[in-house]
Amino acid sequence: MGVNKGLLKKWCLATAVVGMMAALLLLSERYVPTDATPAGKMRIISLAPNVTEMLFALGLGDSVVGVTEGADYPPEAAKIERVGGFASPSIERMLALSPTLVIGEEGAPSAVVTTLHKADSRSLELRIRNFGELFDAFGKIGEATGTAGRAAEVVAAMRAELAEAARLYGSVPPAARPRVFVEVWRDPITTAGGPSFIDEAIALAGGVNVAHDVKQAHPTINPEQVVEWNPDVIVLCYMTSKGGAAAEIARRIGWADIAAVKSGRVINDIDPDHLLRPGPRLIKGVRALAERLYGPRAGERPGLAEGASP
Repeated sequence: MGVNKGLLKKWCLATAVVGMMAALLLLSERYVPTDATPAGKMRIISLAPNVTEMLFALGLGDSVVGVTEGADYPPEAAKIERVGGFASPSIERMLALSPTLVIGEEGAPSAVVTTLHKADSRSLELRIRNFGELFDAFGKIGEATGTAGRAAEVVAAMRAELAEAARLYGSVPPAARPRVFVEVWRDPITTAGGPSFIDEAIALAGGVNVAHDVKQAHPTINPEQVVEWNPDVIVLCYMTSKGGAAAEIARRIGWADIAAVKSGRVINDIDPDHLLRPGPRLIKGVRALAERLYGPRAGERPGLAEGASP
């Protein structure tokens, strides 16, 4: 199979979001707004696809006047003016939209923040490296946009969804939980290490990340290492042709003997954005993974084959 360039681009965008996370937090201490403009009068620019999703989840879609490339959800986001990539947004395009608030993730060019500050446009920078920070980010957006109540409701619903997922495996001792290998990309083979939010997602779904002890967030892995790990389940975070993924993986040297391949527990039917994009749909990814690991009802632990539905 050839590389799906569109999905590779999505993964690169999602990975960049994770990597864009230290500089803007410092800047935010200088530029976080001290008061909220009524949501109906706001003109918001989002500098990351996951931030765009968060704004829509808070009912602020009508206030969003600019987004970055890659903002493809919800469908209404596709109709909004593009201001460039979040790694290199166009200051000219942004200023032309007369924003009252610009929201991005840490790592955005400091020149953008400085220029917006001089133009009297407020900015809010977010750090999202785990679920706790995702919930905090909703709160910060809510405070900045006058939607704190709605933000609290969204976070409560997300926590409830995680609790529902946890019920599927609550009675299963940690030592008996399936060991999971997540393949973020196949060439080169890239996975999710301990510092990644995917590692936390696996744990919240009742799995054990075989790469948990790897200190990099998204390391390239030698295929022999996966054979040595011998995971019970393999999750592919990119779209593949139905029935093709398991066959392709089995053809890799030594992989036919991996427990996940032998039992048919190769999962490739979860939307990659539900696992790779740190936004409101990340909770759906956790729930979907938990159901594929344990079944939709507590106590069930079916060995689901690729593409199967619980």
